[in-house]
Amino acid sequence: MKALIERRAKLMAKLDEHLEQDGEVRELDEGQLKEVDSMIAEVKEIDAQIEQSKEIRTLKNTKETKEDKKDMETRAMLLEGKEVEVRDMTKSNVKGEQVTNGALVADRARELGLKDYARIEKFNGNSIIPVQKSKMGKLVKAPELAEIAKKDILVEQVDLRPEKYSLLTVVSEELINDSSYDVEGLIKEEGNQAIDETVEGMIADVLNKATGAVTVEPKAEGVISLEDVTNLYFALNTKYRRNAIFVVNDKHLKSLAGLVGTDGHPILVRDLVNGMQFKLMGRPVVLCEDIENMMFVDMQKAVVTGIGTNAQVKRSDDAYFTTAGVAFRTTIALDAKTCIEQAIAKIA
Repeated sequence: MKALIERRAKLMAKLDEHLEQDGEVRELDEGQLKEVDSMIAEVKEIDAQIEQSKEIRTLKNTKETKEDKKDMETRAMLLEGKEVEVRDMTKSNVKGEQVTNGALVADRARELGLKDYARIEKFNGNSIIPVQKSKMGKLVKAPELAEIAKKDILVEQVDLRPEKYSLLTVVSEELINDSSYDVEGLIKEEGNQAIDETVEGMIADVLNKATGAVTVEPKAEGVISLEDVTNLYFALNTKYRRNAIFVVNDKHLKSLAGLVGTDGHPILVRDLVNGMQFKLMGRPVVLCEDIENMMFVDMQKAVVTGIGTNAQVKRSDDAYFTTAGVAFRTTIALDAKTCIEQAIAKIA
């Protein structure tokens, strides 16, 4: 805007020089008239750009005012004890931030968990969501159709049934009374962390209880060897292996850190893309303390997880009255089921 105004002022000064001399209007020849007409047209173009910029700025300010008003309404409802919906409780863990030079930078992602690799279905309401367990498969020659129908044509369904899970976030009355404190932001932050932890635990429980998983007998009980890792890798069918991940607990990770390959190099290497994680035999390694046995899993095929689109939040002043705290109850629908248990291989 400033540059446009300065450019317009310079053009107007030139027009004055062309049109007036000693306070009187000059007589212009044909070439000078064309030059004046060109400058007038340019001034009109600049005026149009300035008006457009003002309109855009007005629209932007109106939008920001509406968003601020909506945030204030949500905050007011929370503080009044009314139940509200806090959307986007399960966003990605990478966020963008504006820096002083106008560039957009992204924070480095935290360590990826089971939830980040699992198949996620969104709940919207209380309906049961049927999930196809497997695809139809390859086409076959017509004479073989009768045989293939006997073996592969049946497609089982997995029913995700939304069940309510709740958590409490306790905030001191002092912070509640501080008008500058972002209550909704706190609920989202605490809620996201709690939902992630809950979903991780549910997925781990489903994997631990998968009776149809491929099992590998260890070479020695209580110890993970290089041969065990190799057998685990090749125990999984090729079609699941290409997208599979290793799932370990802290004890397993410590054992893997001491193993070396036939070339004398450690088999557990740092992931250069995500510095928080490791890779094993070219596949990601995910740490989960709830996992009982080391696994090699195609998470997209093995597990399906249902997460509610929105979380409902309600305030209570009674639960922590004696300690001057205010509780916010966050409720969300969750479920986790196995799909294809053959996409799971574990060391027994």
